[in-house]
Amino acid sequence: MPHKEDNFFEAPMKKLVPLLIILFGLIGCAYSIKDIDVSNSDPNCVRECSNTYSSCVSGGNQVGAKTETLRACREAYGVCVSTCPSK
Repeated sequence: MPHKEDNFFEAPMKKLVPLLIILFGLIGCAYSIKDIDVSNSDPNCVRECSNTYSSCVSGGNQVGAKTETLRACREAYGVCVSTCPSK
């Protein structure tokens, strides 16, 4: 017969794990590049910036936590797009 103490951590952990998954998912979305306006920039230049961003997030320098890497890659993408000539 199981003791009451055996389930002491089990119930909170069943609630905590999905919450942590959602939280980390939201943190990853916080550094999305979708809100950077590229509508007036040269498409070829923006494509090059996107390729650089993709390389950065997939295997670039892992600076601290993954969120720090995403933040740094997003900032670099924003700088890259800002240097693109207008359409």
